[in-house]
Amino acid sequence: MNSIFFGGILLYLNLSSAFAQQVQEDMGSVLNEQVQQVSVTGFRDPDWKSYRKMLEGLDAFESNHQLAPSAALQFLLLAKVKSTPIDGLKLKIVGLPNEIDVPISTSHTFVLPRDQSAADNNADLQLNRKKGLFRWRPDIHSPEVPSNARRLGDLRLECEVRWAIDQFDLSFIKIAYIVPLGGACHSSRSKVFYVATKPIIGATLVFGEHREKLDMDRLDSVDHTLYSPPLHDKSWPDNTLIEFEFAESNLTSNL
Repeated sequence: MNSIFFGGILLYLNLSSAFAQQVQEDMGSVLNEQVQQVSVTGFRDPDWKSYRKMLEGLDAFESNHQLAPSAALQFLLLAKVKSTPIDGLKLKIVGLPNEIDVPISTSHTFVLPRDQSAADNNADLQLNRKKGLFRWRPDIHSPEVPSNARRLGDLRLECEVRWAIDQFDLSFIKIAYIVPLGGACHSSRSKVFYVATKPIIGATLVFGEHREKLDMDRLDSVDHTLYSPPLHDKSWPDNTLIEFEFAESNLTSNL
């Protein structure tokens, strides 16, 4: 079994050994690709995303909005390491005669505006931090979902947005393998991992009276905030909730 990152989402694929070796070599070249050189005061090689690629994510959200019809799309800047300073984050659309500031909320989320001139000028979305410190993730939440749960349709829609943005960074050979399987969000042979707000020791799929524990192989054994819902399994409707059992609640119950 081999693992592939696309845009901060961890994707596991079952591959033959020969094919796996070739995929790993290709993935190494993707991860080590030369970063575009941009100059920002106080930062060298700042983090950035192609504005056009980000627009692909907006288009995917609109095309698949039925997965979470009551939700809006925003993006979350998530530090890869907890000790990373997160104060003073600033985001701009650059590559235009007049740069466009993109406000970041106190919860480190932002809404990406549509701007035709930015798309026409191959502009970039640029963060005032070095490359690799933050994950850029779609953040989609339907209203009235409990704080200890996520809605499956919301996660499916997040995956569609990420896939639309990051598939362009995959090599031809990986695309040739993943796309016939239905893409990262639809294949039973892939696992897409998400980040919970706190460490979890278990999760349960809940729809009506139907409850089923998430298999332990869908919980990361190293990073206990990571979990992989069965996005492909249509027997679980979009309104299915994934209820988390947080590690701290278990400790509290034993006191």
